[in-house]
Amino acid sequence: MKPDLLSLLKTLHLSLENGKSLTNALTLLQNTTKNKDERTAYANITRSIQEGASFSKAVEKYVSPPPDIIQFVSMAEKGGSFVKTLKSVVNYLEIKNKFHQESNDKIALPMIYFTLTAIIIIFVRFFAVPFHLEEAKTYDPKIYTLIADHLNTAQILSNVLFGGLLLFSAYFFIVMFALFNYTGTVQGVAKRSASYLPLSSKIIGYFEKFILLSLLSEMLKNGVSLKTALQTASNSTLVPSIARQFESILSKISRGEKNFWIIPFFEDIEQHLLSGAGTITQLGDMLAQFADGARLNALTSASKFFRIITVMAILLLAFAVFVEFFTIVLTQVLIQQEVIAQAGHA
Repeated sequence: MKPDLLSLLKTLHLSLENGKSLTNALTLLQNTTKNKDERTAYANITRSIQEGASFSKAVEKYVSPPPDIIQFVSMAEKGGSFVKTLKSVVNYLEIKNKFHQESNDKIALPMIYFTLTAIIIIFVRFFAVPFHLEEAKTYDPKIYTLIADHLNTAQILSNVLFGGLLLFSAYFFIVMFALFNYTGTVQGVAKRSASYLPLSSKIIGYFEKFILLSLLSEMLKNGVSLKTALQTASNSTLVPSIARQFESILSKISRGEKNFWIIPFFEDIEQHLLSGAGTITQLGDMLAQFADGARLNALTSASKFFRIITVMAILLLAFAVFVEFFTIVLTQVLIQQEVIAQAGHA
């Protein structure tokens, strides 16, 4: 189990603010934690720093935080107050975690329904159908043929159910990984995929806007130059189309153009307001407000998405119950009817 990034940075910030060195703060964490894996991670980070590695590189290697955090901390090491930046990173992570918690509350029901549906599919395909086929072999060949046709229909219904489960659960998990997975590679692939799918593309757009504007706001408030902050945002995003938009802003700034905020990433009103910002402080405050708006939009879109997925999961579960009834109960009813009919003819 790797150390919790927020707890790590919070403790480091408090220790550094009280005059301790970075290695002393890490040693304190190492001595106080009861988890063996965490203790090993802190020891490795401390050793890497003592051997000349930067804090950001050591944390990246042994904690594997998301790329935006690494970019943020890396900028702090190149200039400005490291302690002040750590405070900004902690604030940024708390906002980000709050978004995750608010969204996480909506994922439990779809997970339960998808799991129950999957269990029913496995039961029908690998237990119920083979069992009833074996049972039907003990009856008259005509009864066996009838039951086999019935079970073949059940198998087709099960295949349709499996296809629906695969489609909607894959859609659900792509968005889940895009929003909540901290592994850069997995989250990057998920975000790229989700950005091309209906509805989820809106969620990813708002979510990425919330993350990047929060990052930009904290960096500008911490004294990082606009150009460096924009470059960091461009490097941090895992959505190629957004990265290209920030690269176009940097190109416009390099050419001395004034209207560099005019990109699809910002709404029209946001573009006008950003163009009128007089100071870096005003710009940072403005971006923080836009980030909060993007967070609310992301939550609204995510709620709508999870509501639709929950409804689809309920429908799939209802269909699964019908398939189970069709396979088990109706097969038994059919067998009994045919046995009775055969006895009557005899």
